Amino acid sequence: MAEKNAHEDQDTLQFRVPKQPETDYNHTRIYRKSDIEQHRSSNKSSSSPSGTLNNQQYRKKQTSSAVHNQNAAKQQPRTRQQRTAVPPETVPQTNRNPKAKPEKKKKGGFLKKLLLLVFAVFLIYSTAALYYITRINPIEDSGQYVNDPETMLYSSEVKNILVIGEDSRDNAARGLSDSIILLSVNRKNKKLQMTSFMRDIYTEIDGYDFDKINAAYSYGGAPLLKDTIEDNFKIRIDGCVTLNFTAVAHIVDAVGGVQITLTPEEANAVNEILFSEVNEIMGDSPGDDFLPGGGTYILDGKQALSYSRIRYIGNADFERTQRQRTVITQVLSRMKKINPVKFNSNITKALEYIGTDMSVTDMYIMSLRLPLLLMSYETEQLRVPADGTWSYGETWDGMSIINVDFYANTEYLKQNIYIQ
Repeated sequence: MAEKNAHEDQDTLQFRVPKQPETDYNHTRIYRKSDIEQHRSSNKSSSSPSGTLNNQQYRKKQTSSAVHNQNAAKQQPRTRQQRTAVPPETVPQTNRNPKAKPEKKKKGGFLKKLLLLVFAVFLIYSTAALYYITRINPIEDSGQYVNDPETMLYSSEVKNILVIGEDSRDNAARGLSDSIILLSVNRKNKKLQMTSFMRDIYTEIDGYDFDKINAAYSYGGAPLLKDTIEDNFKIRIDGCVTLNFTAVAHIVDAVGGVQITLTPEEANAVNEILFSEVNEIMGDSPGDDFLPGGGTYILDGKQALSYSRIRYIGNADFERTQRQRTVITQVLSRMKKINPVKFNSNITKALEYIGTDMSVTDMYIMSLRLPLLLMSYETEQLRVPADGTWSYGETWDGMSIINVDFYANTEYLKQNIYIQ
């Protein structure tokens, strides 16, 4: 096994620095001493038109005018106000526009207020993020990867988080993994990709021979399921998050529900699942929150959970994973406009049933990137096994399974997550 955090500074992306454009001096004007002297002489010759005074005449005229002004001043005595007034010529030029300086102060004051506002918003957001992060239940991390860096898919531009939905009706018990979805955040391509791993994939589980991939979670929890995916699909997983049915329902309620269009058959299936298990899990009456029929609705948490568990309508479990990705896509979309009070109330309840092996620092850094991710990243959906790389099978005891070409699906993940 490879030590975790090894080769963290590895960058698999190569960039070329463009050549600096050559400076164009064709439009630069160069002044020489001979040009300047010629310019001065031409100005001197053109500045004495006919009818103007020469220097001696000008000085004589100025002296005569000054004597006349002094005689006039002697004949009319000045008042006290006139004697103390400062001539306009002596007022400094900088004080002639008193509005200039206050205007700069006004701009500086606005910028200061803006910076304070940004800092206040950042502080509130960071405080809330850390509050929620510290309430998540920690999961033990082995500190190692199954594969060495040379034998697994990895890029410093991609962050892979495995989201595991528990198939448990008892909040204290650990069941099978009902959904296995890999969230890949690609900073280079500005993509958020959701890859569902079909739970009936038949694979080798370390220490437990061959079984369906979702059994790995019941055998050894999130660490064993993560190792099983890394070992068989050669893809590096940077962290995992676990949540049960109760957490899913509260998360959907925290964002104000999700908008889903259902067929009449799907609406009927939602009502059946609400009646048979979900209402009981959430502590409600069996007949609560039934849908009247097919159509487009804002589903609440219980209805969305029931919708994501529909398995026997359409293309069986393949379509079921599509519904799960649709719910996640809707949750991310509706996070852009949330009611803070409603969000806080429901997300606090959900955190009781969420666990992770990521550090507080890693989760905090991801929370700072979340607004950018929600606003500017493209969402994309994938599924493993890919079309044409699997076949139905059956075990010796009659269990239905999916046989997978692991090499072809590793190449599928490589092409779609790391290369595109």
